[in-house]
Amino acid sequence: MAAVGERGAATLPPVVFSTAYAHECAADMEAVFAGRAEGHVYSRMQNPTVAALEERFTGLCGARGTVALASGMTAIATGLMTMLRTGDEVIAGRYLFGGTYTLLDRILRDLGITTHFIDPADPRAAEALINGNTRAVFLEAIAHPAMAVPDFAAYRALCSRHGVPLLVDATLLTPCLYDPEALGADLVFFSGSKFLAGAASAVAGLIVDPGRFPWHTSPRFDFGEFRTAGQGAYLAKLRQQMMAGVGPCLSPMSAFLLLTGMESLALRLERQCDNAERAAAWLQDRAAVRGVLFPGLEGAPEGELTRRQFRGRCGSVLSFRLADKAACFRFLDALRLVQRAANLGDTKTLAVHPASTIYAAFWQPEQERLGVTPDLIRLSLGIEHIEDLLADLDQALAAV
Repeated sequence: MAAVGERGAATLPPVVFSTAYAHECAADMEAVFAGRAEGHVYSRMQNPTVAALEERFTGLCGARGTVALASGMTAIATGLMTMLRTGDEVIAGRYLFGGTYTLLDRILRDLGITTHFIDPADPRAAEALINGNTRAVFLEAIAHPAMAVPDFAAYRALCSRHGVPLLVDATLLTPCLYDPEALGADLVFFSGSKFLAGAASAVAGLIVDPGRFPWHTSPRFDFGEFRTAGQGAYLAKLRQQMMAGVGPCLSPMSAFLLLTGMESLALRLERQCDNAERAAAWLQDRAAVRGVLFPGLEGAPEGELTRRQFRGRCGSVLSFRLADKAACFRFLDALRLVQRAANLGDTKTLAVHPASTIYAAFWQPEQERLGVTPDLIRLSLGIEHIEDLLADLDQALAAV
């Protein structure tokens, strides 16, 4: 294949479906396997198409490195397993995606790892819980459907004081709204299934290491032989041990879909954020709507903080309350343009009743602790014309 800049060069990245990779000689093969030379070992650890996605993502985030995995939850689970052992503790904001909450509260608990859940608006609650076993503070950049926004400067300060890494799920930001300096995270997680490909065509996850945390010298961690990689110790263990031993690899086809979709990400997100701001303001004035959760609303207490942290934007997801569950179902059933689906970050506007879908496995008191109530609708704004969207929301609210 012709290289970029050569006559006849492809305008799209190649999709490499090969599982294994041949080498010129045994010595070259040994050097690649030992990490002394560049090259691919096996697609369970890395694939050329996946590597191209990782390189682009690292550049977009201004980071040290990126590892792409099979899904957003795979990224969070593998990312935590790389750093945690039995007896360790995690502090997490309680407003979390259902899958993340299940991982922290159930799966890791069964492995002897304790998670303490706090109100993300109260950094002092996190500091009071930090002890010798604390290994991470985990937050969502914008926690949905509650739409809570932590003060990352405050969390960055307390994590630095105690030598604890700050982990952030920045899925709702995407690399376009992710500001490495404002967020101050030591590990950043993205679900590639949202926003990146655009039309919800791929499932993927990404772990980004900005290169701040001293994994190799921190007394809270023992990275063994991977300490020789210096501040790259975390990425080295993730790639060489977890990817090899667990196998959470991303498919090259999914990587290709993200690579091509990301070319229009900034344009799509700009339209989606505009639509969310217009829709939130419009919903706030509707008699049937009992409340709108969106940090971009005029007068919202988190508005200034959100814009300062996220490059002047507040995201493209919002929640709103109707009278009760029955009203929510009538609204959803009446939608014509907006689609009923549990994803977000699609080019299409999507609506879901979180309590009966994403959080259906949790008891109601647990749902309420997560900011999920029976009267709540979550709306992920797409790129449709705003007047068409408002017309559909209007006629659906009339059915309530």
